[in-house]
Amino acid sequence: MQGDWLVGQLDDLGEGRLQEMDAHGIDIQVLSLLSPGVQLLTGQEAVQTARNSNDLLAKAVREHPTRFMGWAALPTDDPRAAADELDRAVSELGLAGALVNSTFGTNGAFLDDPRFEPLLARIEQLGVPLYLHPAAPPQALRNLLFDGFTPVVGHLLETASWGWHSELGLHSLRMVLAGVFERHPDLRVVLGHGGEMLPFMMARIDEFLLPERTGLAELPSAYFLRNFWVTTSALTALPPVLCALQVFGVDRVLFSVDYPLTQMGPVRAVLDALPLAPADKQKVAGGNAATLLGLGS
Repeated sequence: MQGDWLVGQLDDLGEGRLQEMDAHGIDIQVLSLLSPGVQLLTGQEAVQTARNSNDLLAKAVREHPTRFMGWAALPTDDPRAAADELDRAVSELGLAGALVNSTFGTNGAFLDDPRFEPLLARIEQLGVPLYLHPAAPPQALRNLLFDGFTPVVGHLLETASWGWHSELGLHSLRMVLAGVFERHPDLRVVLGHGGEMLPFMMARIDEFLLPERTGLAELPSAYFLRNFWVTTSALTALPPVLCALQVFGVDRVLFSVDYPLTQMGPVRAVLDALPLAPADKQKVAGGNAATLLGLGS
């Protein structure tokens, strides 16, 4: 029954979702295909599924243009096809950018791999954000790191309680260390869940990954603070949001819920509790997202 309820909320791209938004004072949602999206698919099946998903998403946005925006799904099994589908989704369908679920467990590589250069270049060229989202680890990593527990505990350990976030933090750090943002200085990346553990570790990262060791022009934090934004998605407690604000600054944190996997009320309560000046709270509540997504420009 709980699964049926969740599927119903995921499929609702109309009145039920809008009523929930209105009840919690949320003006706009940026919608996306649920993880793992099309990252598990290959070949023409991946391309066609991405196209179908993006067409459906664009229809919902057209029906409610002041309330919904959308992240395009991309067939990363073929980075050139993914680049072309992003071009279509942005230029023809009017979607806001792309969401890619972590490619390590599905494509056997992170986005710093040279195979993804055509996709990263197209994202930068189009000037839209890339939302980098967690996905399940490969089976070998599951067996090595997350085995030995009940199926429920093992699954939660490898996903929402720890594994997703540590893996995506590593994914993002690898992109920095591989020079992705030196090759693509205008590439903009969004991370959920308060920055996927990175804010807490940023000082430690800088302490050891010095330019003379990495060959980069700057400390890792310089790239994170210039090319990344973080959201509050799924965070129902104040400390991780405060940590993200302290490290990334008030101009780089975006209010987000992760609905319906997380309900709107508890995340909205965290926003309301933030000890910020009204102007700064407005940036987090929507002003920063409006700037990043080009609303009103």
